Amino acid sequence: MGERHPTDYETYKEIMGELIKPILAEGLDPETLKSLYESKAVYLENLRMKCFKELNSRRETHFTWDDYTLVLRAIEENRNHVRQLILVVVNEKLERRLAS
Repeated sequence: MGERHPTDYETYKEIMGELIKPILAEGLDPETLKSLYESKAVYLENLRMKCFKELNSRRETHFTWDDYTLVLRAIEENRNHVRQLILVVVNEKLERRLAS
């Protein structure tokens, strides 16, 4: 049948270094940033599932267990960034209430 479409893997390899980093928030309001993190979470979860399925299939794959580990780490880092964003927003709201 030939080689499977490596498009997902090629895209992953291009951005793998960026997956763990926080989204650049300069000039973004918290709601937009939250939406971006949610989109990133969906992408990472889909990537995790694809990687896991391919690694556990009998077919040849470009993904490695190191790739899977990196995706898991990126998911955890993304959760941490979201938690931090929530803390910042809550803190800002509390400061506004105290100032009023």
